[in-house]
Amino acid sequence: MYLSSIMVLIIAYFIGSVPTAWILGKILKGRDYDIRDHGSGNVGTTNVIRNLGWLAGLTTFIFDSFKGFAVLYWMPPLITGLFSLETARIVLGILVLIGHTFPVYIGFRGGKAVATTAGIIFAFSWQIGLICMAAFILILLLSRQSGVASMGAAFFFPLSTIFFHFFTEMSISLQMLCFSIAIPFYILFTHRENIRKIQTGKNKKDF
Repeated sequence: MYLSSIMVLIIAYFIGSVPTAWILGKILKGRDYDIRDHGSGNVGTTNVIRNLGWLAGLTTFIFDSFKGFAVLYWMPPLITGLFSLETARIVLGILVLIGHTFPVYIGFRGGKAVATTAGIIFAFSWQIGLICMAAFILILLLSRQSGVASMGAAFFFPLSTIFFHFFTEMSISLQMLCFSIAIPFYILFTHRENIRKIQTGKNKKDF
């Protein structure tokens, strides 16, 4: 049982590591094309849109989101021999995020985990997911910078979780509450280059 649970944990990391943007770049531009050599050097949705177009960007977002959603929605019961169900969800969430940011397939140079985080949040709660998505869209329209919108929306995850925990009848576990509080700091970490550019006035508008 423990060996199979460990295998599930490893698989979660490998699922998170699947580099959607990198693969699309190869498909659309040829085997010598590496999306990380273009634009911001990131394998995220925004860089794909800038270099490969909106359709490729949307495809990247959907697949990267689905990685997080699938792992959190279907895999936790497979490791309840090691953890409680709620703890299993958190552990798997951490592993799929680490996989996306540090993917084994492409030299551990991955993305900023925004789309994957979105999938994870929707797996936890579609209501909270919609709130975070609405916050992202609003901040994006106001700032015209996807990085700023991503960082801002990340903080709506713990804010929404705390609200639903204390002011509604929604069941929010302590594990999820702690996880939601940690997520914005992870997103800040993956956006540290954006933060430096914002501080120096070099962060470009997206539209």
